[in-house]
Amino acid sequence: MGEAALDVLVTCHPYSDQPTKFPQVRGFYLAKHLARSGLRAEFRQLPAPSVECEVLICSDYQGDMEWFEGRLAEPLTEIRAQRLYCLIDESLARHRDHFSRPVCDWFAARGGVLCHLADGLLLRHERWVGLGIDGEVVTPAADGRRDTVLFDFPKSTQLDTSLRFDVGVLDVVREMLPTVRVVGSGPAEATIRDAFDDWIAYDQDHATYVAAALDGLIAIVPGTSESLGVTLAEAQVAGACVVASEFQVNRFMRVPEAKVGYTAGDPRSLAHALAVASVRSGERIREQALERFDFEAVVERTRAAVHL
Repeated sequence: MGEAALDVLVTCHPYSDQPTKFPQVRGFYLAKHLARSGLRAEFRQLPAPSVECEVLICSDYQGDMEWFEGRLAEPLTEIRAQRLYCLIDESLARHRDHFSRPVCDWFAARGGVLCHLADGLLLRHERWVGLGIDGEVVTPAADGRRDTVLFDFPKSTQLDTSLRFDVGVLDVVREMLPTVRVVGSGPAEATIRDAFDDWIAYDQDHATYVAAALDGLIAIVPGTSESLGVTLAEAQVAGACVVASEFQVNRFMRVPEAKVGYTAGDPRSLAHALAVASVRSGERIREQALERFDFEAVVERTRAAVHL
C-alpha cells in the first residue's frame, strides 16, 4: 500500500539533519502548526519523490533562477503536488527587478507566493501570511532574569558581519553597564568571539540555540540590516528589546515596547540605548510580540492563501 497523501508538505534543500538553518526552521515550525490546526502536514527535506500532497510549500531561501534550477527545481517537480507555493520575506510589488522574481513567477504559475511581510501592496499571485514564532519554544528566563545583551553577527557567502565589528564598542558598553553580560552569536570560527563573555555558535539545533542565545536577554543588537530577521522576532517573544540603528530593521519586525534606536558608529549612543532597553518591560514586550508573531493567525492566513 502506498503512502497516504498529505494535505501540506513543507520542504527545502537538505541543509543538515536537524533544523538549524533559516529555511529548515521556518519550514519545520510552519508544518508543526499547520498540523495542529487539523491538517495532515509534515516538514521533510528534499528529495521526497514518493510524497503525494495537495499543497507543497517551499520554505527555502530566495534565490535567482540559476540557483533554483541547480538545487530545487528537479526534486520539487518529483513530488506529486497539486499546487506549489514559496515563502518570501516581503512582497515584490515594489521591487520590479528583484533577483528572485523569476523563481517567484515559477511558483505563481503553479500555485502562488506567500509573503511574511507586506505594506498593503501585493502582486496578484501574492498573499500575506505574516511571521509566526513558537511561544512554547521561545520563552523568557524561568526566574525572570534579564541581564544579557546579545550581539548577532550573521554570515553569508557575500558578507561576514563579524569582520566589520569594532570590539572597542564592548569596552564602552561594559563601562556604562558593568553588571550586564555581553554575549556574541555567529559562526563558531569568528575571530572576535573571545572579546565577549560568551559566544553562541550558529549551526546547532534550533531549540538548543534559542535556549542559549535568548537566556535572560535584555536586548539583541543586529550586526547588519535585516530583510526579515527571525531571531529578532524570537528575541522579542523572549521579552527582549531590539536595539538597532536607523533603517536596519523593517518597521513591522519591532513591537512598540521593544523598539530602541541608536546612532550608528557611536558606541556611547549604543550603550545609552542598551540602558534604556534594560528598564523596558519584558512582560509587555512578550505580550506584544506574541500578538504580532501569533502562529495561529499565520496558520489561518496560510490555509486561506493555499485554499485549505
